[in-house]
Amino acid sequence: MRKRIGLIIGEADCEYEREFIPYVFKAAKRYDYDVFVFGNYGTFDRNLRLYSDGEETVFRIPDYGTFEGFIVEESQFNITGMEKNLYKYLSKNVPDEVPVIYLKTVKDRFYSVLASDKQAVKAVTEHFIRDHHFTRICHMAGRRELTDAIDRMEGYLEAMEEAGLKVTSDMIFWGDYWYNKAGEALDTFLHGTEEYPEAIICANDYMAIAMVKELQRRGIRVPEDVCVSGYDNAEDGTILNPPLTTVEVPMNEMADLAVNMIHNLRAGREVNRIEYTSNLTKLHLRDSCGCVHFDEKQNLSRKLEYLRYQAYGMDMCVSLEAGYHIAFEEEGIYETADSYFGYNRAESGYLCLCTDAFAANRRPLDIISEYTDDMVLKRVFHRGDEKNYESPETVFPRSAILPSGYLDTPEPSLYFIYPIHSLNLVYGYMILHYDEGDWVNKFTQDYLQSFGEAIENFTIRNEFMDMVEIRKMYLVDELTELSNRRGYEQHLQTLIDRAKRRKLHLTLVSIDMDGLKFINDHYGHFEGDYALKAVAEAIRKSITEEEVAARIGGDEYAVILISEDPRRYLAFESDFADAVKAADENSGKPYEIHASFGLCPFENLDAGAQEYMEKADERMYQNKMRFRETPPEYVRS
Repeated sequence: MRKRIGLIIGEADCEYEREFIPYVFKAAKRYDYDVFVFGNYGTFDRNLRLYSDGEETVFRIPDYGTFEGFIVEESQFNITGMEKNLYKYLSKNVPDEVPVIYLKTVKDRFYSVLASDKQAVKAVTEHFIRDHHFTRICHMAGRRELTDAIDRMEGYLEAMEEAGLKVTSDMIFWGDYWYNKAGEALDTFLHGTEEYPEAIICANDYMAIAMVKELQRRGIRVPEDVCVSGYDNAEDGTILNPPLTTVEVPMNEMADLAVNMIHNLRAGREVNRIEYTSNLTKLHLRDSCGCVHFDEKQNLSRKLEYLRYQAYGMDMCVSLEAGYHIAFEEEGIYETADSYFGYNRAESGYLCLCTDAFAANRRPLDIISEYTDDMVLKRVFHRGDEKNYESPETVFPRSAILPSGYLDTPEPSLYFIYPIHSLNLVYGYMILHYDEGDWVNKFTQDYLQSFGEAIENFTIRNEFMDMVEIRKMYLVDELTELSNRRGYEQHLQTLIDRAKRRKLHLTLVSIDMDGLKFINDHYGHFEGDYALKAVAEAIRKSITEEEVAARIGGDEYAVILISEDPRRYLAFESDFADAVKAADENSGKPYEIHASFGLCPFENLDAGAQEYMEKADERMYQNKMRFRETPPEYVRS
């Protein structure tokens, strides 16, 4: 089998990815590597978090030891917190001999390729200062946790400082590299006044496009009243009205550096931990800063061509979903998928399902489920007018990605892999292979999402008729009978509201059972289930009737403590530690039952739970690391 490298990236149908991924493939072909793109679609909408969780499972698909290396482009993730979860997962699961190359950001343990972001944004800022004579220039930065966002902001700050221009806190806004925060950023820049900045420098094109549209929505002309610039030279910016002034980074050089690093490391050669591209960033001056005449006719022509490609097949989405709804047999689901496959524009596709995808006793909903070790190749799709599918029904190890023979191509190939799921219950994955010139489009997301929902609807309709049972399935973890993730989120908001009304104190607890993989591997999954239930029972013994406990992952639990006592967590800490110790001593098992946990009391009930959940999780992992080396000393603050 040909050697292969993996690329983990989001939103592959967007302009940046359409340009960058082929560069990676071109570089990989020099070394005869196949490239597997582990793609995902996402949303920053917190109401769709469970859908995002399902998309996030894409990085659980590969057996990392079977790849030469991985490239990660996390700035394109459109899922809140995915970059943290991915880094944690890679740190735990990637063998030391398999290099991971992060682009645009620096991560401990892994390698990095960085562009000259600071100098590029500095050049844009200097252009507004030198050529336009602006003095009030604001900056919409990228995601605060990313190295490239920090570098770009430093370029802006350095240019402003060298020009003797003061930067106040209301002139910088930390965004998210996506379209949805332009209004909030503009309000920050205005700072309660009607004095608009002369120019706004955005850390990427998506935010810049949104900023142009937000200004226009408020009746502000671009560039006559406010100039705007972006970064990345995405195609969306070229068809904007007016076209976007931006910076083009050397994506081909970044791809070359990343692939070369993997190849050299696997060959035993020394490689710098951080590699930088040359200063080949290119400033594209267009009409959003008033430097180039806007050709409306040419712009409209390009926009129509771009929209035609992106909209291809979108008119078939309603028919696709209707076809799935009337599929009363499993084969009907596949037939519907067959009928609409061509709208993906892929040359071929491979539908690989978990061995228990249609099982009567499925894994619990709302647990971020693992893919089965063995998969079933259910369908092979082919683009064309004749019969366009095969039904191999071949069982194969997931580590192989596909059964033997399907990847034996004369030349290196580029494959896109996407999860098939309903919310965060995974059923399998789809592999798409494109000929040169075709690409993932907007229809693909609906095609994949509808397939997962079709399996879910089919199994529910055929297996569950009692609504009480359906409600229990949605809110209760079947194994431990604690709340599941969905139930936990419902209870969390209820308890926050209760704490506000009654002036009570809340504490979030993150718990992770230690050694589940070891128990499963050495004693079997039955014993693993026993240990999971033992930890659940220890939690149950340590909380009051008003408090909530949930199993939110395979070996992960969460607890919400509520009390008049602000230090209620001290009693829980002691009771839970004693309960787990007793469960271990009384089990008579050859393995140790142990769980690490972290606590985080709420400081402000109006602030939302996300930051407290993250702190509790972080403290739990500190304790987990300590447990592996010495008896744990629990971190509470």
